[in-house]
Amino acid sequence: MTEVLAALEGLERGPAGNTSLAAAFALAQKMPQDNIIVVQETEYTGAGKHIASQLSFARQNGIDVLFGDPKDGVAGQNIILPECPSLIAPVDVDMNYLRKSLIRNHLQRLEGREPTEADKQFLADETKTDKEDLECF
Repeated sequence: MTEVLAALEGLERGPAGNTSLAAAFALAQKMPQDNIIVVQETEYTGAGKHIASQLSFARQNGIDVLFGDPKDGVAGQNIILPECPSLIAPVDVDMNYLRKSLIRNHLQRLEGREPTEADKQFLADETKTDKEDLECF
């Protein structure tokens, strides 16, 4: 979507901000042509985040960059860019898995010390849970 936006509109945005644009594109494929989707971008600058530099960085670190079906990608091994626009599609993600991963990674960084109230509040805010619910993860 980053390249499409640059080619069609002359706008260079960062790939992170274009995630919402890619989602809107995928949804639009299934909507009536006269419907309108509004995309709000929270990232207002693409400085240093252009796709070419990110893909070069990935290649330099042993990640294969290929064209094909993004569903065939393997995390940590490759990035598969869609070979045609019809392959841009949403992916269901288990939010509890992501919450657990964030909490687990944060707790590992504490290196054995007990989380402070500030740590707990941060995790609750980041995972949109209550501090008491953190024990469930």
